[in-house]
Amino acid sequence: MNVDRVLGVGAILLAIPVCVASWGYGVGSPKSPGAGFWPLLIAVVMVGLGLSLILRPIPNAMTAAGDSRWGKFGIALGTLAFYMIALEPLGYLMVTAAMLFVQLQWVESRSWRSSASIAVLAAVISLILFRVLLKVSLPAGVIPLPTGW
Repeated sequence: MNVDRVLGVGAILLAIPVCVASWGYGVGSPKSPGAGFWPLLIAVVMVGLGLSLILRPIPNAMTAAGDSRWGKFGIALGTLAFYMIALEPLGYLMVTAAMLFVQLQWVESRSWRSSASIAVLAAVISLILFRVLLKVSLPAGVIPLPTGW
């Protein structure tokens, strides 16, 4: 059994209890949706996508037991854990740039120059968007920010 089929079965198994729970909250109608409308819609889409993975998997996908992209997945999870732990003491700008750099360099296999420039640019743009335009309070950390940010 290849990875696509395993993920398809997993998506369906996850969607079934979501369908049951969302039905219990009340679906309502498309004109007047209830609390369970969007969870039910998302679960139905998950079932459809899961079925498509089961019925039409990628032909050359690796087997579930084979060496797939688990290493990159581990790096991605590790950087997210680092992000949660280091955000408050080091600050938004530094931690976001570091996480994006690692993700781009080792998960997406981009060049050093590309990874560094995209990471720094994305971190600065998102800082300006959230802190200046949307007035979201983000941890400043070790990099001093201009007054009024």
